[in-house]
Amino acid sequence: MFQLGIHAALSIFIYLVTVGLSFQAVKSLRLEKFITKGRIFEARILIIFTAIALGYLVGTFVITFIDTSMQLSNLF
Repeated sequence: MFQLGIHAALSIFIYLVTVGLSFQAVKSLRLEKFITKGRIFEARILIIFTAIALGYLVGTFVITFIDTSMQLSNLF
């Protein structure tokens, strides 16, 4: 049970870090140029949702990679 708690806490931490990093990356793309004037709120929502989706994908990759590499110890 203790391992499940550590895994859950580590997963939450990884998701938060990857969403934060992807938010910074998406902000640097300057997507406002492609949004019509007067739609700033919608552009911000688009940036936030894009960052969450990208952060989730990257976080899932990192968590799966860690889980798979930990299972390699069963090989030997």
